[in-house]
This record gives sequence, structure tokens and C-alpha cells, in this order.
Amino acid sequence: MSEQKPKKSSRLRKPAVQVELALPPPPGPPLPAEEVVLEWWQKPVAVAVLAAVATLLLALAIASQFQARHDRARAAGLAARVKTLTLRASTAERALRIAPNPRSWSAAPDAIIAWPEPPQMLELYLPIAYSDFTSFAITIDKVDQGRMLIVQRLMPDSNRELRLSLNSSAFGQGEYRFHIEGYNWRGQRADAGWVRLVIR
Repeated sequence: MSEQKPKKSSRLRKPAVQVELALPPPPGPPLPAEEVVLEWWQKPVAVAVLAAVATLLLALAIASQFQARHDRARAAGLAARVKTLTLRASTAERALRIAPNPRSWSAAPDAIIAWPEPPQMLELYLPIAYSDFTSFAITIDKVDQGRMLIVQRLMPDSNRELRLSLNSSAFGQGEYRFHIEGYNWRGQRADAGWVRLVIR
């Protein structure tokens, strides 16, 4: 039996190609790295300046909030004060009887009332039967402010009461002191009574 010879491949093999690879760097000191250029806003000085500006703006914002709150409170107070000091028409009447102290100022207020809102016409009755004077003068002072009103030659009514009609909007909150004096036969005034009225 005859031996069969191996068949030769019909495909042709490509010739080998030598690939040139990069050689490793020679031993020695490392090459200097390329310097990175930062943007202006990335530099430490710029970052510090921006942080300082942000802190300053925050402080100004907080200060403005406090100032605005203070201004609103002040405006509300001034509005209330203007409302208190403005004379307005009364919408109702209120009778108030206060017995004067015939000796001196009382240690405590003789009467305490709430400030009427809306305004009222206060009808004050001051019993003066203990006095022999036939005509009187009344001086009204507001504590820590000054003189408010002087009424002269006021005659008591048949019940021996001095009557005053006052618009409450003319009197703000505070303490008012009524000094009552009687006229003698010479037309001179002498002490006849004292009243302390507190309006809250």
C-alpha cells in the first residue's frame, strides 16, 4: 500500500512584518511636568476676595433686615402716636364720676380707664360739696409732658358737681392730674381738690 504525501496548503502565508515599539526612556532625572495655568477665578487670591465679598454681602443683608424691622416698628409706633394725638369726632358719650381728694394728691390713681377707641365724649363729674367756694378753676396737667388745659370760673351744678366734657381723642395714654381751685371773694384762687386720672 503506497503512502500518501500530505497536501500542501493552498493558502499563502503573509510575510512577517517587524513592528517598531517605543523604547523606554533612558534612566536619569524625570522630565519636568508641564505647568498648568489656572484661570483668574481659580487662584487663591481671587477665591479669598470672593469669599470676603460674599461674607460682606451676607452681613449687609442681615443688617438691612434688622434695620427694616426696626423701621417698621417705628413707623407703626408713629402711626399710633399720630392717631392718638389727632383730634377726632366722638361717636358716643361716657359718664365718669371721680371724687376729688380734698387734702392732696392720692397715693394711688383716683380712677383708671381704658383709652376709648373709637373716641368718646367723656362727661366728667367732680363732686365738690365739701367745699364752700361758689366758682372754681381746674388745671389739667399730663405727667412728664406738661399743661393740657385750664378751665376758669366754672360753676357747680345743683348737685354741687363740677362738670367737664372732654373729647377722649385729645387725651392719649398716660396719667393726668386735675388741680381744683376755688375763687374767694377777692377773686384769688385757693386749693380745693386734687384728682389723679390714669388712661391706659
